[in-house]
This record gives sequence, C-alpha cells and structure tokens, in this order.
Amino acid sequence: MKKIFPILAGLALLLTACENKENKEPVAPETDFSDVAVRIEPIITKATETNFENGDAIGLTISREAGVYATNEKLVFDGTAFAGSLKWYAEGGDKATLAAYYPYAAEVPTSFTVATDQSAAGALAACDFLSAVKADVLPSANAISMVFKHQLSRIVITVVNNSGAAIDAITLKGLNPKATIAADLTATATEGTTPVDIKTAKSGDNYYAIVPPQTVSIKAAVEYLGLTREQQLTEAELLAGKQYSLTIVVNAADIKVILAGEIENWTDGGEITGQPEDPDNNEHLDEGYITYAGDKYNVVKMDDGKWWMAQNLRFVPAGLTPASELTAVTAGIFNPLKVNDGQTALEFTNDADIIAANGYLYQSEVALGLNVGDLTTVAAAEALEGTQGICPKGWHVPTIADITGLVGKAVSPITTNTEAPYYNGSNGSIALLNADGFNIEAYGAITIQDNTKTTGTFMGFMSSYKDHLTSSMMIGSTYAGVTYNTSNDETSGVKNLQFYGLMPMTNKATEADYTCNGTKVSYRIAGPVRCVRDAE
Repeated sequence: MKKIFPILAGLALLLTACENKENKEPVAPETDFSDVAVRIEPIITKATETNFENGDAIGLTISREAGVYATNEKLVFDGTAFAGSLKWYAEGGDKATLAAYYPYAAEVPTSFTVATDQSAAGALAACDFLSAVKADVLPSANAISMVFKHQLSRIVITVVNNSGAAIDAITLKGLNPKATIAADLTATATEGTTPVDIKTAKSGDNYYAIVPPQTVSIKAAVEYLGLTREQQLTEAELLAGKQYSLTIVVNAADIKVILAGEIENWTDGGEITGQPEDPDNNEHLDEGYITYAGDKYNVVKMDDGKWWMAQNLRFVPAGLTPASELTAVTAGIFNPLKVNDGQTALEFTNDADIIAANGYLYQSEVALGLNVGDLTTVAAAEALEGTQGICPKGWHVPTIADITGLVGKAVSPITTNTEAPYYNGSNGSIALLNADGFNIEAYGAITIQDNTKTTGTFMGFMSSYKDHLTSSMMIGSTYAGVTYNTSNDETSGVKNLQFYGLMPMTNKATEADYTCNGTKVSYRIAGPVRCVRDAE
C-alpha cells in the first residue's frame, strides 16, 4: 500500500460517526454496543499515489472522559475498512476521541526515520507517515470515517535531460532523516540529527523523496555519463503534508536546479489543489485587509462576531486554468460572468477588473481543497465541514452554522435563526449586510446538475433586471444531501452531492429588498467562494 499512520492516543482525534447507508435511522444512545466491533473507514483527501491495501494495519487509541478505553489496538484493512478484535464499550451515549496512525507498530511511535535509499522497491511508500484524529465519536454499528493526513514532506523532481545520456541516480544531500512524533501525531524534524544523503525513487518520468518537515539547504547531485554533478540550492522550508517541485536541467557539462516551492498539499483536502505559503500571506485585521497569494482582500468583522472576507476569492490553484466554456464540466474553476453588451444574456469574461471585483467561480471539490472527481462517498463529504480548502491559512469555507449565524435563514430542514444580526424578519438582508461592509451582490453561477452532465448553463440573468446579475450560488463546506445513480441505492454510486452555501438574490424592485439566504449547492455547480476566519 502507500502508507497511512494512525493518530496516537495523545492526539485530539476528530472522529464523527458516519453511516454507510444514507437513510439508516440513528441508534438510540442507550444501545449496548459491547458486542460490536470497532471499524474505521479511511479517507485520504487527495493523497497522491496513496491507498490502503488488504492486510495493512493501523494502531488505534480510544479515549473517553472516564479514561483511555483502548491503547494502540491493531486494526487490519479488509479492502473497505480497518477492523480487528476490538469491540465498543457498552455505553452507547458516551462520546470518545479516536486517534490512529499508519503503519502499525508495537508501541505508539514517538519518532520516525525515513530511508536513506528510497530507490529500492517499496522503500518510498515505507517512508510515508500518516495519522488521523476525530473527537465526539459515539459507538456505532457502522464504520467510523477518519481522514488520514501525511505528516512528512514530499519532493517531486522533474528532469529536463539535455545531455543525451541516461540518468543513473539523483541524490538529495544534507537532509534530516528523523522526525519526532508529538502526542498529537504531528511530525517535526528531530534536532541534533546528523544530515544524510537521500537517494530518490524513480517512478515514471519523475523522481521522489519523502523527508521530515524541516528548513534545509539542499544540494542536488545527478549521476550520469560516469560523473556526478552537484548544485547547492538556497535555503527552503519544507512543511508537513506539503509537496514541493524541484526541476533539474541536465546538460552534458553541468546541471541547473530550481526549487519552485510548494505546489500542493499532499494530503489535506483544505489545501490539496495548490495552497501557497506565500510570505505575503499576512493578516492586517486592524486595517481591514489580509494578503493572500500575492493579492489583497478586504475583510470585515460582522455582528455575528466573525471575520469574513468582503471580497470573493480570485486564487487559481496550481495546475488549473479558469475555463470559459460551458462544456468544461470538470474544469474546477471558471472565469466570472457578466451581462453581455446587448443585455440579452450572460457571458464569460476574463476582464481583470471584473476578476478583481467578483473573483472566480469554483466547483465545490476544488473550493474544498480537492480535485473534481475526488468525492465519491457521503462520509468523505461530511468530513469536509469547516475545511480550509483554498482559503488562506487560518480561514475556512463557510459552514451552515456560519451562514445561519450571519443571515439567519436557509432552506429546509435548517431551522431559521431569528437572532442572526442580518435577518430582517423574513430573509437574510443584503442591505443590512452591506451597511456593515460585507460588500456582497449577485455574481451568477455555472449550473451543472450532477456528474452525468456534459454541459452547464448560466445562472443569474433575468430580462426584467437586465442591467445586473440577479442571483448566485456561493460555495459552503457543510454536507447537505446526496442522490445516487439508482434512487436510494448507495451501491450504484454517487450521482450528486450537495453542500450548504449562500444564495444572494437581486431580482427585486429595490436594493432594500435584495436577499441572501442559505441554500443547497450541487457539487458540480461553479460559484464564488468567500472565506471565514477560524475561531480563536
């Protein structure tokens, strides 16, 4: 397999009981689960080339308020879930925290060392350390879903070979091979460890190395033509869970090495599609703005007590290009919309001023830090609530709690929060929001009903209000619903997933009547993203 590390008992595990069957009734808290085996359904949010295989084992610790219930229990993967001899405790209403790590060891690891020769068969996979934590978990007859994350860093090397000779080996020199594993199963480079040379693994056209997160000045060495050519790189910071791109240009007489920097988060769904750690990513809350990926965004603290972006994201994840075709149903990101010059319909635009004002339109999987096509289960969708996604570090894609806490109203079955500061007694009010600096309007959307559709349609134009966009669907992170290819048959596969988002509507006679309520957004619809700052 490609490895995953269960998170240790000391971790603040974040497990929630997810049912495999959409319509299964919840079990009453007083149910005795002492004869029910503990089963863990692993979710790996965009872990490149990483999957569990039959026979892989994790270590699981379960802690309750009354104390530790199980420590480093071995669970083995059966192709669907991890399971073993461990049974739940009898008290079905008592919540627990679960922590898991991969690969299993006789004791919960406090350190982890990567191989110096990662070119050998299976060596690269054996260097991967993953963990997962989940809190507030109740015993369940169903498997508990846990999101496993890479805790080390990965370097991907692309070779431009102008030498005419075969490359014999590529080695990265001066790296710390040892990581200290904290109680929460996160990894940091172990201080005082002697740097080593790491021989990289070749797969396809690229070379790979997995190392502990560290600040390092790497020297790259390439063996070819019976010679070894080396080049020293400037200092770089390698962060946990991140992947970095290294390009080596090989000439007959020399090599040139370029470290392009972080290109994607290796495991976390809030960052997998290309979240940059830009030195300009800074908060200036007292001045009402933040900087992120080289752009400045106005922010405002609303009367719900939370900081919100007062502008939509205009960040383009690595490897993606904004599309301007309705047939690009899996593009992930689209250019914004505008009313055409004849005021008869909507059209795409790449006008820089409109992009700056309205941002791009994102499909949910990309907004939530994944690639289009990654979400295939309800459990995976549920696990993304409150994820960072493509938002800046310390911010997240809005949850339904964020939405109702702000505007009060959302579609059924969400209960209206009549105490929300921007609820006017009937709807969330754009006029009230904008009076406090929220700066929201309708931005349009690309409607793609489900994953069987081959073309989308424009949303947001009405001939009665042809001078402006009249509606939008803005992306959120709380799971809202599912349909399957065969109605109510989970085994037939997911056809559509929905998340709760925001729906500004300006199809009214006056701006005072414009509304902004919570709505359900199908995951292939492309809409704007506006981020909320995490709670302190």
